[in-house]
Amino acid sequence: TTRAFTALEQEWEDLYDDSPLATPFQSWAWLYSWWESYGEGYELRLITVRNGEGLLVGILPLMLKHRWGFGKLLFVGTGQTDYLDVIAREGWEEEISEAGVSALKQMGSWQVADLHQLRPASAAWSIFERWNRPKARVWQDNCPIIEVMPWDELLMSFKRKIRYDVRRALRRAEADGVRRRVAEPADAERAARRLVALHREAWQGRDIGPEHLTQRFETHIVAAARRMTARGLGGISEFWRDGEVIISDFWVSGEDFVATHTVGASQKALQQYQWSSLYIWDAVLNALDRGCSTVDLLRGEEPYKLRWSSRIVANQRVYLGRNTLAWAPYTAYHALRLKIVHYEQTESAPKWIKGPIRTIGRIKRRGR
Repeated sequence: TTRAFTALEQEWEDLYDDSPLATPFQSWAWLYSWWESYGEGYELRLITVRNGEGLLVGILPLMLKHRWGFGKLLFVGTGQTDYLDVIAREGWEEEISEAGVSALKQMGSWQVADLHQLRPASAAWSIFERWNRPKARVWQDNCPIIEVMPWDELLMSFKRKIRYDVRRALRRAEADGVRRRVAEPADAERAARRLVALHREAWQGRDIGPEHLTQRFETHIVAAARRMTARGLGGISEFWRDGEVIISDFWVSGEDFVATHTVGASQKALQQYQWSSLYIWDAVLNALDRGCSTVDLLRGEEPYKLRWSSRIVANQRVYLGRNTLAWAPYTAYHALRLKIVHYEQTESAPKWIKGPIRTIGRIKRRGR
C-alpha cells in the first residue's frame, strides 16, 4: 500500500546508501515522488527482503498493471525514469536475486514482467540469469557519457572549433553578468517550479513531449527535487542575470556520476547564449566537486550530447514470462517497436528497410 511505501522511507534510504549498484533513481526520494504523481492505475508490488535480524537488505520496487485481463509487472518509475533496477545491499546481491526469483514465481495476477531501462551494471541482471522460464533482452536507449577531467583539460580534448565556441559562450555570459548558483534546500521547491517553467519555455514551438506540459510532470519534478536536494542526492543549478533565472538544470548525483535530468532556458537566453555549454560546464563542476568520474547526459542522442560525450552506454529492456503462450506475442510486439525506434535513431538499418521503418514510425507517433 502507499502507506507502507511511505513508512519505508528511513529503511529504504539506509539500504540505498549501502547499495553501490543503485543510482539516485532507486532512492526513496525519487520513486516515492514518482508514485505520488503517476501511481494511479497501478497496484504496488514492493517486495522487501530482510535478513534473520530484520535488516532490510533488498527491495524489488514493482507495480502491477491490469488491462483486458492481462497483468504485467513494471518497475515503479517506468516511463519518466532513466535507470530502473532492484536495490541490493552490498554483499547480499546473490541472496536478493534468489529471493526475487522465488517471489516472482509465487506472485499471482501477472503474465509478463516488463523491466525497462536496465544499465549494464544493474543488480537485476542476476534475476534475469536465474530466471528459467521464458525471457528476452533487447536494446532500449543510449545514454551519452562524458569522462570528467579539469575543465580546461576537457576542452583540449575537443576540436578547435568546439573549444572556441564553448569559451566564447562562457566569456559572453560572464561579461553580461550571468552568475551560477546552486539552489539551497530551503529554496529547492521554488527553484524547481522556475525550472519547469523555463523547460516549457525553451521548447515553445518545438516538439516537446506532451507529458512535460502536464501538472503531474511538474508535481513530480518539484517533489523529487525538494526531497533529493534535502538528501544530498541532487540539486538545481540556476544561472541568474539581472535578478532573474535565465537557465536552470536539475541534476542528480550517484555513486560515481552526476546526471543532468531536466534543463530549461528562457527564449532570450536561447538567442543570446550557447546554453548547452553553460549547463554542461555546470555539470562538470558539480562532478568535480563531488569527486565523480563521469557526467551522464541520460537518454537521448541529441547532436549536442554526442559532441560532448566520450562514449555511449546502452540501456536494455527485459521481458520475463510465466509461460510462453502470453510472453511470446507480447515480447515480439514490443521488441519490434523498439527495433523501429532504434532504426529511426541510427544509420545502421539496411537501405531497403529504412523507408518502411520511417513510415511505421510516423504512423506510431501520430497514433500516440
